[in-house]
Amino acid sequence: MAPMIKPKCLQHGNRIALIAPSSPVDSQQLMIAVDSVKLFGLKPVLYPSTKMRHGYLSGPDSVRASDINNAFSDPTIDGIFCIRGGYGVTRILDKINYSMISKNPKLLLGYSDITGLHVAINQLCNLITLHSPMPSRGWKNLDYITLQSLTDNIFSTKPIGQVPYIEGEPIEIINSGVAEGHIVGGNLSLLVSTLGSDYEINTKNKILFIEEVDEKNYKIDRGLTALALAGKFRDCAGIILGTWAGCGDPDLPSENNLSLHTIISEVVKPFGKPTINNFQAGHIYPHISIPMGVRTKLDAENGTVEFLEAATQ
Repeated sequence: MAPMIKPKCLQHGNRIALIAPSSPVDSQQLMIAVDSVKLFGLKPVLYPSTKMRHGYLSGPDSVRASDINNAFSDPTIDGIFCIRGGYGVTRILDKINYSMISKNPKLLLGYSDITGLHVAINQLCNLITLHSPMPSRGWKNLDYITLQSLTDNIFSTKPIGQVPYIEGEPIEIINSGVAEGHIVGGNLSLLVSTLGSDYEINTKNKILFIEEVDEKNYKIDRGLTALALAGKFRDCAGIILGTWAGCGDPDLPSENNLSLHTIISEVVKPFGKPTINNFQAGHIYPHISIPMGVRTKLDAENGTVEFLEAATQ
């Protein structure tokens, strides 16, 4: 495996491309995103996808793909922030110029549907990306832990270190043990949707992170089972299960359902890999930013995660 490329650390005054590679952005979200970027002393540059709508997409595939390619190729752009997730990234994965991106590394951030970009760019460009809150969230309203995690990743070249304990959100140990490897992954639905494609996640000797939002338990079961059948749990070094915001079946009688705990115990636990659950990353706050592709230590004896290097250089 070629060494991972680190994008340059951001500095105040840098120009940031704001793009919408998935679902459309309304005027209020766009205003909040612009204000968030300015809050960090950065200069927002709005790309066409941020002001377009094509049904449930933020513009035609050609526009959304071009925004990504143009943002990476433009020498005046220092970082690329996705405004929101939703749906749409998988439609443009085959329209992105990965060879060009690998020659023009820049910090890309986002999460949820942006998982498709994280996996593809990590693997095809060997470029570290940042799984983190997006600017339409309103960065001025972020809690201290979320804000610190985000700024440490984008403005510092020091190793991130151990993730802080979050009060009231204990880590559940599924399988004890210690594992180390490059961290990969993201949203469960996106990881499953690319299986069998050129953009399928490679988990060999990696730390696999998974989160999901607003899904019924049987759909989470189906997604985890698909990853199991594809060898993703067999191949990985360790597993970090994130948050399951809004997931469940509140109207379904318990005798007709399986709990998330049972699903994880029956589908993930048997692989015997060091595994934890309830790591605070995903569709929830506090939200820990994950530098995708950095060497990571998972200590499933003590329930800790340590990012052993910085996201940027």
